[in-house]
Amino acid sequence: MHDYSHLAVRSSVDPFTKQLDFSKLDEMGFILVEDKKLREKLLSLPKPPRPFPIRQMEEKMRFALDVIPYGIHIYAILQKRNDEPVILEVPFEKEVFPQILFPFLTFAFVIFLYIGIIRSILPLKTLREKIKYFANGDYDITCKSTKKDEIAALANEFDSAVIKIKALRDSRQLFLRNIMHELKTPITKGKLAAEMIEDATYTKILQNVFKRQEALLEEFSRIEKLSADELKLEIKHYHIEDVVDFALDILDDKQESITCKLTPAELHVDFELFGVALKNLLDNGVNYSTDHHVFLCNDAKSITISNKGPALEFSLERYAEPYFLEGKKQKSSRGLGFGLFITWHVIRLHGMKLAYKHEGDTNYFYIYM
Repeated sequence: MHDYSHLAVRSSVDPFTKQLDFSKLDEMGFILVEDKKLREKLLSLPKPPRPFPIRQMEEKMRFALDVIPYGIHIYAILQKRNDEPVILEVPFEKEVFPQILFPFLTFAFVIFLYIGIIRSILPLKTLREKIKYFANGDYDITCKSTKKDEIAALANEFDSAVIKIKALRDSRQLFLRNIMHELKTPITKGKLAAEMIEDATYTKILQNVFKRQEALLEEFSRIEKLSADELKLEIKHYHIEDVVDFALDILDDKQESITCKLTPAELHVDFELFGVALKNLLDNGVNYSTDHHVFLCNDAKSITISNKGPALEFSLERYAEPYFLEGKKQKSSRGLGFGLFITWHVIRLHGMKLAYKHEGDTNYFYIYM
């Protein structure tokens, strides 16, 4: 535009008068700018540098020409020595369309890309919710997808895993129900037969045996639920005397070996499960004490169960493991059997802590509430 304007101005100069012929400029499309505010604005704008050959030509012809863009128009400023500058609007406009179109297309592309990414990862939110439901024990979820992307493949694999795990759970529950039923049937028959025995001594012995077998079955059931993390608590407020009485009722044959010194307190627990946990600790205390006696007391923050006996051979955490320790039978390794396994996990589910220490010849088990 600078070169074009320079040639146009040169061709419009009258060779005799050395004046501009505005009619020629008008024919070529140049428009004289007379608006004062626009002139002041254009004259205040910075001038672009002129190439060296143009500067030489302007010095020879005694005028300077600057071409500057403003808005969508292009203006030529003709500056003669000792004269007011002449400002002409060049008959060409800036290529504004690409300058508007390219940013618009770029912005539209970014928006389209953003929407595409959001839509592609949106199934992850649904999948996360399904996983949360599954973790909380809901096996009836489905997250199958008909799409072909990686997220759909992940969802389909998870759906297949859920189906397999649900089938395993159902088969395990069916197996356990059958086992429990088959084991309880002979126990019930045995209890009925024991009632028919005339000798009261043998009747009492058999009744205790069958009662112990029933208690073991219930413990097996609880262990299985604890292992599968399916044991649910029904937390309510109870007086500690009521919970301890429940534990002692289960240990009716050992109540004489248990001494309780209780301070009135309120427990926020599952009545039956926490009672079973106390029962297990009391039962183990009687079985493994040297004098077959156990003491239970409490304060506002803890319950303490103590008995006379040697210190535990292993750490308390090891005794929370069922069946065997280091390949030795429970009794020979001073293990506490299924009872402590159940107690440990029930107390953990209640958000409490089970601790142990040995002082002198006495073992202390603490339940910190």
